[in-house]
Amino acid sequence: MSETIARYYDETKNPDTLYLDGVPLRDLMSDEFDALPAWLQASVDACGFYRKTKPPSIQPTVKKGDAHASS
Repeated sequence: MSETIARYYDETKNPDTLYLDGVPLRDLMSDEFDALPAWLQASVDACGFYRKTKPPSIQPTVKKGDAHASS
């Protein structure tokens, strides 16, 4: 049985490395999230550095003219 991720941790939204007591600073699996008390689940959702959906992957940006040099 594969586990699913209930909340994705986004470290870019947490530059000060703040934390909620008892909640790891990483993606939270469904069973972990479900085991938290309702008030702590609400805090996870409100804090801003966890999200329910997978963050989009960051694509490298190429500036115009970087790929080929003109002569």
